[in-house]
Order: sequence, then structure tokens, then C-alpha cells
Amino acid sequence: MKFRLKFTSFSHRAKWVLRTSGAIAAVCFFSFVGGSLYLGGDALNGYVRAGHYYVCAHGSCGEVTRAVWHYSYWHAVAAFAGIALNFAEIAIFLNTGDIEWE
Repeated sequence: MKFRLKFTSFSHRAKWVLRTSGAIAAVCFFSFVGGSLYLGGDALNGYVRAGHYYVCAHGSCGEVTRAVWHYSYWHAVAAFAGIALNFAEIAIFLNTGDIEWE
């Protein structure tokens, strides 16, 4: 069984909203990836222990300041929320008829 979703048309509103939010989500996601590479990890994989903050990636961890840890945490949450928002927008536009599919 093969499932294939093919969008056939987009309204002007759907194009504008999806392109704008998609561009913002992409910038946020790639800056999160760049920040994680720079820091050596991210707060979602890291931890807090005895007032010390650590970011981790691939088994190695590094200590960072409280502010950097919170920045990394909320940036990761925002990056993944932006991606989820795009999927939610597509679902809404499919239901309103702004996007048509076969």
C-alpha cells in the first residue's frame, strides 16, 4: 500500500502564511543547530545538577552559565514548536479548503 499526498492548489492566504512561518521556523531551527554546534550540545540533552548547568551532545557534556542553558532550552523549544506550527497550519488550511489535495 502506497500513501501519497499531493497538494494541487494553494490560496493566496495559505501561500503567504506558510511561506512566512516556514521561513521563520527554518531560521530558528538552523540557528538552534548552529548554536548547539557552537556550544557543544543543547539543553534538551543536557541537565542541571547542584546549581551547575550542562549542555550535552553525543555523550559529551560541557558546563555553561545559567543564562546560556536557559537560552539553549527555550531556543530548542521554539525551533520544534515552529515546525509543529507549520504542520498545524497545513491541517487547518486543508480543513478550510485553502489547500486542495488529491
